[in-house]
Amino acid sequence: MTSTDESDEAIGSDEAILECARAARAELPRLIGPLAPERVRELDTRLAQLLAHPGAPGAADRILTVLQSEPEIHTWAAHFLETGLPPRHTERGIYQPLPGSGEAVPAVRYFCPEHDFAWYRAFLDESPPRCPTHGQPLVREDPPSC
Repeated sequence: MTSTDESDEAIGSDEAILECARAARAELPRLIGPLAPERVRELDTRLAQLLAHPGAPGAADRILTVLQSEPEIHTWAAHFLETGLPPRHTERGIYQPLPGSGEAVPAVRYFCPEHDFAWYRAFLDESPPRCPTHGQPLVREDPPSC
């Protein structure tokens, strides 16, 4: 591997960590639980602050520290970094689809125009939240064209 390949890989892994943090912010209330709203706010604020300066030296490492600070978030983040999606999009229980030529429907991603928050729709009846940092409606990411 050349140094260019190594730097490309580092950029890719840093971007995966940033996306994991963006998506984790939407899941914090569910992961930490309703009995700890102060902890949810604290973690959300720390992630938002780090995401406000994604190119800062060591930003990805500091984000990983936050993502590893609670066992539930650590497990969630490890799954996200492995699959690129929140666990609720890939762990659907023991459902077996009907035989045939069905295919998985990709998760629809919504993001804050300021790029510090992302939310993935798991079910069609879900409405995207507003960005907790900026109060703006989230923007739907267009799927790649064929």
